[in-house]
Amino acid sequence: MSGADLILRGGRVLTMDDSRRVVDALAVRNGRVLLAGTDAEVAATADVDTRVVDLGGNTVVPGMIDAHTHVELTAYARHFWTDIRGRSATEVLARIAELTAERAAGSWIVLQGTFGQDLPTRADLDAAAPAHPVAMRWSMHKQQLNAAAMAASGITRRTVAPPGVRIHRGADGEPTGLIEEGWDLLGWRPPVGGELRDALAETLRELFLRNGVTTVNEVLASAEGARAYQDLAAGRQVPRLGLALTAAPGHQPLVDARDFATLGLRTGFGDDRCRLQAVKIFLDGGRDGAFRSGDLASPAGEWGLLTRTPQALAQELVAAAGAGLQVWVHAIGDLAQECAVSAVEQVATVHPGLDHRMRIEHMANEMYDPDRLRRLVDAGGIAVPNPGFVFAEPDDPARRLPPGATKYGLRTLKRLSGLVPGNSDTAGAQPFSCNPWFVMRCMVLQENRNGVVVSPDESVTIDDALAAFTRDAAYATFREHELGSLEPGKLADLAVVDTDPLTADPRELDRIGTLATVVGGEVVYGTLP
Repeated sequence: MSGADLILRGGRVLTMDDSRRVVDALAVRNGRVLLAGTDAEVAATADVDTRVVDLGGNTVVPGMIDAHTHVELTAYARHFWTDIRGRSATEVLARIAELTAERAAGSWIVLQGTFGQDLPTRADLDAAAPAHPVAMRWSMHKQQLNAAAMAASGITRRTVAPPGVRIHRGADGEPTGLIEEGWDLLGWRPPVGGELRDALAETLRELFLRNGVTTVNEVLASAEGARAYQDLAAGRQVPRLGLALTAAPGHQPLVDARDFATLGLRTGFGDDRCRLQAVKIFLDGGRDGAFRSGDLASPAGEWGLLTRTPQALAQELVAAAGAGLQVWVHAIGDLAQECAVSAVEQVATVHPGLDHRMRIEHMANEMYDPDRLRRLVDAGGIAVPNPGFVFAEPDDPARRLPPGATKYGLRTLKRLSGLVPGNSDTAGAQPFSCNPWFVMRCMVLQENRNGVVVSPDESVTIDDALAAFTRDAAYATFREHELGSLEPGKLADLAVVDTDPLTADPRELDRIGTLATVVGGEVVYGTLP
């Protein structure tokens, strides 16, 4: 073999192939891996035009793959909203006072908080900003509005929440301003054009490429975002993009799942830089809106927020599978997961032998009956938990949802399914989760922000964690034949890092630094040593 464009030598190359080979050098030609082997073997592929880089003992890993995230919403939080994560209610009100002094009456003030944060009440917000619509986000699933924001959004006593949304009300029947799963009811409008494109480019560069992420699977928040991503992908300076379109009813819906399945667009439509990945279905709500059996003794208005019937979900999944479309189903509570697993089983019945890989997002965050997980695997489905969420879990097990449950059952999932697809799934509440090394630390240690260990028996090894963001995420997105490991013929997506993760102290994983991020043999972030 000869004619390598690029040779990386003098370091450790973690191929993450089936046998987990660790080699000295790597050769790249035409954007793909030519050879992974010893320095001498790889040197034989050089010619006069080959660029040879001495790694200086640094480590090469396959490019990281984020199997599920929300870049556009994170970009809003970074560029168009005000970050109040970690601030006290008093500090938040002081910041609102500053913003009202800077902005014209009637202009929106959106504040991005984080999970479990103590935020001001509606009365506090009304006093601080009587003339400005204010929306405080704990996450994409839960927001607190002031009176001006409700008025600007047309939310009144007469408003009836649509499917999957809850408008909290006081004893007098008036809305309190607390909204679950109802961001789309608000009158705030996202940015467009170059302003949005620049914000997305910065977010992809600083939160993803900077951390060695070479492929991002994004849940689109707008049609304008879809256009911006296509423009950015053409410039070849962002990660590879897999785009998931949310089906109505759900957050920022762009398609009707059954109608979309009739268009003939399959998973993989596009090219290797920007492609259609999936349809996303929100079946229940977030932490407080999850559809759980333990809530059924309460009034129906307090149950988890189910967006569609089990039969409708099955129809959507069967239609998508027949069209070659992958579906990601958001299902947190045990009843929502039962509905989702049953729908995947119907896919297997209607399409026997089809490699559909229907996904249930968040399954294993709350560990219920392992038999349900076995049924999903037997039906050809994939569970995709979110290990980074352990960071926000309460110290007291009784305050976790559901109380006392086993959380983030990664070891059980690995044993039953063989994979734990790595992802950040952040929409602004935990932007640090975009760093896969942070999530890997969570997977190995199972610690929350205060160092309290959550369900320690469910932790996994560093190798399992690295596989999650490489091999497992590639498989979960139908890209295992071109991504996820450094083997001849696969795309040359990789990161050069300053620490070998396999020998690192697990507590130091999130401090691993990326020297260079390479997509298709081209450096898109940092510099090669």
